Amino acid sequence: GRYLLVGPAENPEAVLGVAAEGVLPVIVEFLFPALVVGLFIAAVLSAIMSTIDSLLVVASSAITRDYYQQLQGLDLDNRRMTRLSRASTLAMAVISLAIALTVSVLSPDRTVFWFVIFGWSGIAATFCPAVILTLSWRGFNVHGALASMVVGFLSIPFYKFLVPSLGGWGEYIGLMGEMAPSFATALLAGIAVSIWTSGRPSMNRS
Repeated sequence: GRYLLVGPAENPEAVLGVAAEGVLPVIVEFLFPALVVGLFIAAVLSAIMSTIDSLLVVASSAITRDYYQQLQGLDLDNRRMTRLSRASTLAMAVISLAIALTVSVLSPDRTVFWFVIFGWSGIAATFCPAVILTLSWRGFNVHGALASMVVGFLSIPFYKFLVPSLGGWGEYIGLMGEMAPSFATALLAGIAVSIWTSGRPSMNRS
């Protein structure tokens, strides 16, 4: 069916992208007038922007409310809280943009699908092991949660880029994907650190 959209003389992947990720825009442009194409582009961009700004707001709230107010115990007034929230939101937006531009320059062959899978793998490996251990094990504590999240976050690029280049067993892990080993590593890190720090009752989860 893709040859009907691009013609027999053209390379389908050059028009539709790798894994045909551009097939939907091509179909919309092929079947509908320019007004509908514009509405489609606006809908896609609005969905992207709404997701990004929601994640930035949640991350900013985690920094100001969870870290500074609850963990550090700082009593900040509304004005200082607003300034801190705006500064953290701007900083995370700049860092995210810098990371995206760096990856796009260093690896121009990466597809949108690759970014989606890689990003959601990082989110899952960072938070899911900690959530599972929190709900299923009473001995899980703050130290274990932090260790699980940090290890899960770092394991995704480790198993994605470094391990497959080692050869031998690393190639099998590369074929399997980075999600499963990163999840298991984060889970083990949370358990090990919780057991190691079990003598600190003030930090245990009540």
